[in-house]
Amino acid sequence: MCAFQLWVTPSNPPGYHRDESALSYNAYTIETSGRDQDGAVMPLFFRSYGDYKSPLYPYLLAGLFRITGPHKEVARAFSAVLVLAAVLLLGTLAARVSGRPLIGVVVAVVAGFTPWLFEIGRVALEVATQPLLVTLLLLALYGAWRAGSWTPRSGVLAGLLLGLLLYSYTGSRLLAPLLAAALAVFAGRGRWRWLAAAWATFAGFLLVLVIYALRHPGTVSARYEATTIARGGRSVGWVVVQAVANWFHDINPWFWATSGDPAPYVHNGGYGSLFAVVVVFAIVGCVIVVTQMRDDLWWRYVLVATLLAPIPAALTVDRHNAIRLAALPVLCIVLAIPTLELLLTRVGGRLVLGVVSAVLVATMVVQFVQFLDSYRVRGPRRLVLFDAGVEQLLSKAFPTGKTIYIDFDDRDAQTEARWYAAQEGVPLKQVQTLPDGGIPPRGSLVFGRFQTCDYICHKFAEWETYWLATAVGPRPS
Repeated sequence: MCAFQLWVTPSNPPGYHRDESALSYNAYTIETSGRDQDGAVMPLFFRSYGDYKSPLYPYLLAGLFRITGPHKEVARAFSAVLVLAAVLLLGTLAARVSGRPLIGVVVAVVAGFTPWLFEIGRVALEVATQPLLVTLLLLALYGAWRAGSWTPRSGVLAGLLLGLLLYSYTGSRLLAPLLAAALAVFAGRGRWRWLAAAWATFAGFLLVLVIYALRHPGTVSARYEATTIARGGRSVGWVVVQAVANWFHDINPWFWATSGDPAPYVHNGGYGSLFAVVVVFAIVGCVIVVTQMRDDLWWRYVLVATLLAPIPAALTVDRHNAIRLAALPVLCIVLAIPTLELLLTRVGGRLVLGVVSAVLVATMVVQFVQFLDSYRVRGPRRLVLFDAGVEQLLSKAFPTGKTIYIDFDDRDAQTEARWYAAQEGVPLKQVQTLPDGGIPPRGSLVFGRFQTCDYICHKFAEWETYWLATAVGPRPS
């Protein structure tokens, strides 16, 4: 299972998506100069293609690059390690909650082979931190609940983890406050010191975010404004109704068991993101929690968190987005624990238990083989989506030693060229951004995407929308 989670290949996904390049390049510039690619000193958020990426992942990656140097396989391996850590901690959580090491092993194995979690660990995107942080939060809360240790110190730990979650991914800017508010359900009565410590710690993280948003209007909400269902002057009533409908669409258990995210950023289609067994066990687990564990505050929190997790995604226009719903597979696997306990303790006879277990395992194996086949066949075909030809295109330019010029407003080309220059050890001064209206020297190289030259240039290499050209001079007036 560990070897499977750490299975990182350069061909699947192929190439390196523009967002991956942006995060990795900013991690590199932070590691080398303490500045982002735009020159900002130790920024709280990183500008990227009209969006502002959360800081946790690139800063952690910067620390790793200091040891290994910048490389896309290092970044993707880092994501894989983050998800593997979440998987192992899910097994630890299951063992503690159930009191049965066997259930812990089963949960770790199931989580380790779950397509949804595996696919999140294949891309160098900041969402790779979310499953780990959600799992750590559940572990911390369970530790406080089990030990009856409602000290301010354990409350501070919960607030700290929620604060890190707040800065982990764009959707977590809403998810973290929702999960923080849900602590009121977990703490119950008579534990106000614990709750106050948790909320005060989280409020410190939130205050920094609010101050940043006020000083930099539109940055924190840029991605939301680009994807929200509230665009076009929609009324509040319409948005609420649509959000509720979206919530039901996104949490549809049948869909996740049989299909998955229609966008191929992490999912390849043709197989379920969650095993059907996990989905069924999670539904039964919800019933068990509601009917038999209403007084268990930790399980109550897990159930509430599961209901809250799809809300950020429900407010956007994309349905079944696996990245925006990255907390959902963790919570579904946790909710399967009561069903596993029921199966092991109340199914009569070893023969019956053996038959039931064999059927369940066979079902999972069939789905896993289907997933593996589709992932290996379809995954490497995502060439255009992951900008697979850009590295080969730039490999024709770097060895020449010539300065590569890029238009000032072509951010895609700037980020890609600078990232691959950093990865290949090419001096960054070889990649230059032209000023607005600037014309590169005759005979120099030009790299771009989409737009053509505003001067005379001869293209000599192209891949999809990217191209290399030789500058000739200004256009005749």
